Amino acid sequence: MYAIINFEMKKEPHQNKESKKSPHGREAVRTAILDAAEKLLLERSPSEITVREIAELAKVKHPLIYRHFGTKDQVIIEVHARGIDKVNKSIPIVENLEGNVGTYFKGVIGNKWRHIALARAMIDGVSPHLIQNQFPVMQRLVRLMKKRQEKGGGNEKFSPEFLTASMAALALGWMLYEPYLLAAINAEDENRDEIHQKVVEILEEFLKKVC
Repeated sequence: MYAIINFEMKKEPHQNKESKKSPHGREAVRTAILDAAEKLLLERSPSEITVREIAELAKVKHPLIYRHFGTKDQVIIEVHARGIDKVNKSIPIVENLEGNVGTYFKGVIGNKWRHIALARAMIDGVSPHLIQNQFPVMQRLVRLMKKRQEKGGGNEKFSPEFLTASMAALALGWMLYEPYLLAAINAEDENRDEIHQKVVEILEEFLKKVC
């Protein structure tokens, strides 16, 4: 996990505070605040970030955060909502879960910021409801799992919700710990696209045999 975090932090360093101009206009101010909070969430838990730190990095006066968002918690929620929306829009609408696990895997794995920020918040014991108030990707998966069960192709021993959560846990665990897992099995030099295809195939098998 640390390898991923370090990589992402180097990839998106803070901008030079002296060279960055203060934003003007409602949308520019809101975007600057969200961008600043997004950077800070790569480094620390939401509970450790202050309104003044967000304002300083965004180059705005801290009362503007309250004016545009109401609370710091709402800033955090909207930052995650922005990331969730990107993922949700990157995944095409599909009618069945079978054969489309890779579609979801590809859509989610590209959002490294989301993996890191979410993991950091969970490790620090932050309530999921303090970082997001909607779960559109999971809800789409649950609907497809329910549809599978209704057709008689699903495991009725467990609810669609728990089966979906279990599949998501396998996928998210791989996405977050991939460098560690590859090192552990001496596969660091293997082609990542091929590795991801193998992971998708395993998830498809899990769907067929367990779900």
